[in-house]
Amino acid sequence: MIEAVLLDLDGTLLDVDMDGFLERYFKKLAQHLAEFIDSASFKKNLWASTEVMIRDTDPGKTNQEAFIEHFYTWVKHPHDVVWPLIDEFYETIFPTLKGNIKPFPDVPYVMEKLRQSGCRLVLATNPIFPLTAILHRMKWAGLKPEDFCLITSYETMHYCKPNPEYYLEVAKLIDVPPHKCLMVGNEYIFDIESAEKAGMHTFLVSETLQALDKEKKCGRLLDLIPFLSMLAAQMQEDRK
Repeated sequence: MIEAVLLDLDGTLLDVDMDGFLERYFKKLAQHLAEFIDSASFKKNLWASTEVMIRDTDPGKTNQEAFIEHFYTWVKHPHDVVWPLIDEFYETIFPTLKGNIKPFPDVPYVMEKLRQSGCRLVLATNPIFPLTAILHRMKWAGLKPEDFCLITSYETMHYCKPNPEYYLEVAKLIDVPPHKCLMVGNEYIFDIESAEKAGMHTFLVSETLQALDKEKKCGRLLDLIPFLSMLAAQMQEDRK
């Protein structure tokens, strides 16, 4: 039986134009840190720190620690001066970036069915943001933090997508074997291929699909519920 369902956020539960959102994000963060950074190179440098964090594979270093280590190679100001401003940005300015971001229409129904299923739920968003930012985005999606046994953020995780170690770490944290987990996401490389390499079942979500494709294990978000039932029946049959 499936014991845990891992849910990606952006593009899976949250209808978001990532290009537009990131442009607003970079602009507002650069303005907030203008006293300490070079605005012309800020976006390039921030991407570089993020990429270092994504590629880092040190199990003794959280994603946040990997990010900070590179961040201060180009921000030449004390941590205790700069970082409180970053915390302030995520608390007070990040919520203003919402724009027209909204949950996909079927999110309330699907979440209610998942709660009723008894499966442990994980918000398996790529942990490249602090928890504060993720909680804001969850609110935009109409999600409740208490529905999830784990919300992956950069403070606690040691790997990022698409590293399969990210999924193995999630499985370990929730104490559920990978083969009893189902990963649900909208990006093949980040959500599906890497989760399968970790030994998880997967379901590829696309709101543009017209019908559930059982063979390719994909469909609309609404199709996740019957797919979960089919997968449970198949797993029971395989045990016989």
